Amino acid sequence: MPASTIRSRVIVLGRPLVVVLPADIITNIYRPVWGDVSTVFNARPITQRELELTSFGLADTLSFAQDRLHLTLGLRHQRVVQDSFFGPDSIPISSYDESALTPAAAVLFELTDQVSVYANYIEGLSQGASAPSTASNSGETFKPYKTKQKEVGLKFDLGEFAHTLSFYEITRPSSYTDPVTNVFSFGGEQRNRGVEWGFFGSPAEHVRLMGGVAYVDPELTKTAGGINQGKQATGIPKLQAKLGAEWDLPFVQGLTLTGNASAVSRQYLNEDNSLSLPGRTLYDLGARYSTQVSGYPVTWRLNIENLTNKAYWAKPHYTTLALGAPRTVMLSATVGF
Repeated sequence: MPASTIRSRVIVLGRPLVVVLPADIITNIYRPVWGDVSTVFNARPITQRELELTSFGLADTLSFAQDRLHLTLGLRHQRVVQDSFFGPDSIPISSYDESALTPAAAVLFELTDQVSVYANYIEGLSQGASAPSTASNSGETFKPYKTKQKEVGLKFDLGEFAHTLSFYEITRPSSYTDPVTNVFSFGGEQRNRGVEWGFFGSPAEHVRLMGGVAYVDPELTKTAGGINQGKQATGIPKLQAKLGAEWDLPFVQGLTLTGNASAVSRQYLNEDNSLSLPGRTLYDLGARYSTQVSGYPVTWRLNIENLTNKAYWAKPHYTTLALGAPRTVMLSATVGF
């Protein structure tokens, strides 16, 4: 295959970025076609945001029926202040200063010394979404929104080991990019209904376990024009599982071996569920050693994340996609004074 050098010059005209390539361009590496090519890219404006979150809460717990019934009531005042700027000169684009007073309530009843049932309801104020760079209204920021969570559950305490089982529902506004106008809006509704089983404790001497399995149905319940309504929300796997273990080596005082395994199922990338990321399982391994140095407590930690060096795509945010971290080895020390 013949080699060629592509030369280009960049001309900036306002916001659009015009790239003119006067050199000969190979359009097919097997059957080259030579010619001049001009391409126009729409460069999105670079925006900056300043965010301030403030929260004050007040709660109290009342006990009844010989301390078997517990009622918790609370109020929380939240404030979200955000300013958006464009370009190196920090030209103001938009700003808002919103606050809300949200309630919280929980009730717990101890059926026996080992079994308890509970229910709670809470509301919260969250930062508004921003239009992604791919939308025609890129950079537009929407006002804060309220989330509402309902939960009922069961706790089984065996002393050294405990299990929890909970059922929950969370409703929040959902974002949507119109496939025709390419305008990003934030006026739909997303409802997450799920069940989660968790466990933690020491099943044997020198051994500690913590983990759980969660299933969630993240459904788009309200969308613009009903498009994609009923589809699975993006960026949220339906199944997640995690297991963590620690073992204090009885023959080496102060040395503890640790391990973690985490798994997630498929996640969708777009609202019509035509693109997705496959599920993955990751393993971590580590050790820590606690000792004394010159009379001060010192803890050494060695951690290996993604032990098998699995290559995968991750979706850490609702509108971004990133490569997963490769095998990472970390060594640290903590000294107490």
